[in-house]
Amino acid sequence: TMERVTKEGQVATASTLARLFSNLPRIGKPIRVAVYDLHTLQNRFYLSGNALASLHSGIPLLLKELGQATSKIDCVAFPDEGACKRFSYIFTEAFPDWPIVICGKVRDGEKRIVTIQDGNPEGKHCVIVDDLVQTGGTLIECAGALRRAGASSVSAFVTHAVFPKGWKKFSKVENDSSPFETFFVTNSNPTVTDKLPQEGDVFKVLDIMPQLVRDL
Repeated sequence: TMERVTKEGQVATASTLARLFSNLPRIGKPIRVAVYDLHTLQNRFYLSGNALASLHSGIPLLLKELGQATSKIDCVAFPDEGACKRFSYIFTEAFPDWPIVICGKVRDGEKRIVTIQDGNPEGKHCVIVDDLVQTGGTLIECAGALRRAGASSVSAFVTHAVFPKGWKKFSKVENDSSPFETFFVTNSNPTVTDKLPQEGDVFKVLDIMPQLVRDL
């Protein structure tokens, strides 16, 4: 996701990696670079020459979890309008009777707070869906808004667990409580997810490899 330079000296590694992939040796046709839930969709056009982006999603792994008889989840929430536009059609096709809730930030004086902008989570077991998590501040605020609106429980799913400042604030073991009943992530970033506690905690790591094999 590193395509922005916020201070001098930073390297926009998205562009650098794209140039490397674009100059791989030719094999008769462009090389497919499989990308899962690309954070900035325009970055697919960074690739040129010998490589093309092949866009895929980790959402089918979540759908499999939600389809199990033991799952209580019956509502999908998105932290912003962008995530809703990108992913909501998948859930309306798979679970047409489920309500869709959209959160968003509004300005309150000098503060920006997350509120529910569409949908009603009252009495529902919600899962917040996004492509990645970094600090997780927006996810936590969205979970709070859902609970204040009467949601029975709140879980979360992201394809990519980045956690540059750590994951412990989400852990029930570390804090005796967690913002989420279950926090689903894939192991697309195994250097992080291999360290996540799963037994007795909120984290559930979904193996992305079977999805990758299907998409090849």
